[in-house]
This record gives sequence, structure tokens and C-alpha cells, in this order.
Amino acid sequence: MGTKPFPRNERCPCGSGEKYKRCCFQKGFAYQLDDETGDVIRAVPLNHEARTELKAAMAVQRDKFIARFGREPGPDDPIFFDLDEDQLREDTADAMRAAGISPALIYAYEETGLIVTQENRSLIPDVELREFDAKVREYHDLGIGESPKRA
Repeated sequence: MGTKPFPRNERCPCGSGEKYKRCCFQKGFAYQLDDETGDVIRAVPLNHEARTELKAAMAVQRDKFIARFGREPGPDDPIFFDLDEDQLREDTADAMRAAGISPALIYAYEETGLIVTQENRSLIPDVELREFDAKVREYHDLGIGESPKRA
């Protein structure tokens, strides 16, 4: 699969309506276009700690892949082939509760899939930030006492 850089003068793929060069490009997002499908791919910059954790997780997944399929993973094989996304989301929300994260932020995470902090806020497209912030306000407007568990 080949890719090429997303054109800077096109409308930003985040949906803001702004040109890419005036929107997500300034936040450090590297959008690419898939040569075969035309799909837009977003690369999000990772800090050193996140890169270290991801490399460790990939090593574990590689070993699991070899144990399950008896071969090395290829370029078209998924890295996290056995991921249960629902369980991951539930485990993440439970960990957030255990860490004492604000219930409004947990609710917004459960509704959007985003984890927004002061440190990463500048790395999230404005459209997604508005959606997350709307869910935080919704939590407060609804007067929910505790973040609901997803069914």
C-alpha cells in the first residue's frame, strides 16, 4: 500500500471546513492519502512514553500472532489481531474510575472514544474536541450522578 501526503490546500479531513494547512497541519497531524483506495489516513504524533509502550505491546502481539498462526506477521496483517474493542473500552473506563478521573470525562470518553487531556488537547482536531466537550456538558446538563457503564 502506497501513500502520498494530503494536499495542504484541500479542506481538512477533520471536517472543520478549514484548509488543512490552517487546521490540523498546524497541530502536527500528518494526513496521508492511500494511493489505491483514496482513503485518508491520520498519523498522530506520540510522545516518548507512548512510543515505548506501543513497541512493547507490538512485541507481545507479534509473539501471540506467531503462536496462533505459526508464521511471522506480514505487512497486511493487523498488529492487534485479537483485540476486543468493547472489552478494551470497558477496561479503560474502569481504570479511569479507579484513578479518580472526573465522571464527566469518563462519560465523554465512553460516548466518543476520546481521552482528552490538557497535554493532548492541541493534538485533537477541533471537530472531535467540540464533540467531546459537548458530551462533558451533556453529562452536567443531565445531572448524572455516576458515569454509566455501557451496555
